[in-house]
Amino acid sequence: MKIKIQHTNSLPLALVILVLMLVFPSCQDVLDKRDLNVLSEEIWNDEDQATLYVNNLYNDNMPKTYFGTNSQLSDETYSADLQYGDLLYGFKTPSDINSVTVMHKDKYALIRRINIALEGLDGSNLSTEVKAPLRGQALFFRAWRNWEMVRLYGGIPIINTVQDPYTEDLNVARSTTAASIDAIVADLDEAITLLPTDWTFDNDKGRITRGAAAAFKGRILLNWASPLFNRNNVQSRWQRAYNANLEALSILAQQNIPGALYPDYSGIFTSDVTSNPEAIIYRRFSLSAGTAYTQGWENSVRPPSGGGNGGYTPTWQLIEAFPMANGKLTHEEGSGYDSTYFWQNRDPRLYATIAYNGDQWEMSGRDQVNVWTFRNTKELNRVPSSGFYNKKATDPTIAREDINQTSTSWIELRYAEVLLNFAECANELGKTAEALEKVRAIRERAGIEAADGSYGIDNSVSKEVLRQIIMIERQVEFAFENKRYWDIRRRLMFREDLGEYVKKLNGTMRTGFTYRTIGAWGREITDESSPYYGQLRIDEALAKGDLNLDDIESSGKYFSQTEKVLDVYLGSNQTINYLELYDFFAIPTSMIEKSPAVEQTAGWLNGTFDPLAE
Repeated sequence: MKIKIQHTNSLPLALVILVLMLVFPSCQDVLDKRDLNVLSEEIWNDEDQATLYVNNLYNDNMPKTYFGTNSQLSDETYSADLQYGDLLYGFKTPSDINSVTVMHKDKYALIRRINIALEGLDGSNLSTEVKAPLRGQALFFRAWRNWEMVRLYGGIPIINTVQDPYTEDLNVARSTTAASIDAIVADLDEAITLLPTDWTFDNDKGRITRGAAAAFKGRILLNWASPLFNRNNVQSRWQRAYNANLEALSILAQQNIPGALYPDYSGIFTSDVTSNPEAIIYRRFSLSAGTAYTQGWENSVRPPSGGGNGGYTPTWQLIEAFPMANGKLTHEEGSGYDSTYFWQNRDPRLYATIAYNGDQWEMSGRDQVNVWTFRNTKELNRVPSSGFYNKKATDPTIAREDINQTSTSWIELRYAEVLLNFAECANELGKTAEALEKVRAIRERAGIEAADGSYGIDNSVSKEVLRQIIMIERQVEFAFENKRYWDIRRRLMFREDLGEYVKKLNGTMRTGFTYRTIGAWGREITDESSPYYGQLRIDEALAKGDLNLDDIESSGKYFSQTEKVLDVYLGSNQTINYLELYDFFAIPTSMIEKSPAVEQTAGWLNGTFDPLAE
């Protein structure tokens, strides 16, 4: 999100910053025994200073970019890093208290800063017109921070005041999960009433709006209705989530640029985010503003021939999840899927997400059109670990020298998510027609064949099958957008089948392919008189038509393909075994040492707090 100060008086910006540095030099966290009452109340009576403080909350609380985050804890990609393997293979035991450390004093220090803003604005003599949107933004950030913890731990200590360590008891117990959810939703409900539908100035685009707060509320209540939290499938939770997402869609429709799907799936992240109707919560980046305002996803995934690291390589499981061009799932009867020619007649989102051996991928600074995933000099003799490259959210026009400092914006929550959140709730409530309308809209934008208007999903589809289709839609639509791991968690899909098309992950292994050239076809042409000088011999064969990638007999003369198990951990093949213990994580030791009233999560060492207790 772009941080911006809108001046309303003549106070120079440099003086504003200097004043702030003097009145709150460090904003110490609540557990440090220092005088925390040094923040001048006068800043809340000055619009510039109050705005500057709220601007800093964006920097403190909102993610810079989550491309690829947690993808290693799902079936999207693979990593040998111990932090992922120990969890995914079930090696973390009840005594491994510090497996996840999201809840700790630093997070509550950030919440304290938010509470300072809320209390300061309450006592401010600024006009209601000025205070309302500032308060609405701060409430959103508090909801954001609290949800970040609740989704991992269940109930948490809810701190809605600025605590004074000298006069107040800081030893606050965990609220129930239901009470924690209600506190988060209450903040968002108030924020919705205070925030504008649109911000007036272009430089304010990226700030939280009414629609953003409403869409985030819809996301949270969808989670609250999902099996992780809702073991008895209480229908009122689904209704509450349905209503929240319906409200979000209504508010988003009222914007100057009404919420809608961006027409080109491949350009969602590379278009101008400020005019993109799909972008709801986002952070703007711009190389022109300096390298601090850039991100390097492009460098992470481009092949070495394009100057990148070839990381976050997609698994075969993700590739098979993409539907066919006719809308049928790959393993659905009549789909036409052929695993040998897996790239043929597929959902166009596959081609915007995956680069396979022999695929075409033009990009600035790269001479070749086709990309090969076998070992060759063009790729510095490196290969993608799964045999596939990641194309998600890449921009071929970015100069090679800029791929580690790109202006590609991060969209945390987009309109497609609101549609699928609504569809999932509608389906659980038996509102099939409403659910189908939203899913079909997603598929239409993807470029799936309309046929009779069904986009591959018959009107008679059962709730159980549509539930699976929705989860697969989320899997492919949001690949590498930090959604998949959380969907697997909330739907308990590590250990439970959703049906015939969506099987549990536990007991499975992620796989890919190893490609090797036959003979010398992977070597570089060194004959300077050849029109193909500098290219690989296989490129010449392809250009001349000798190699036909769509014919297995032809391609088999040039390269071989063998299945590869990716889940190799500490020298041995492992199957995914994500334990029920990890449904709710342990409170870190440092938190309990500082606040003994915080009970440890049940199942972990000395744990007594049940996140599912009413």
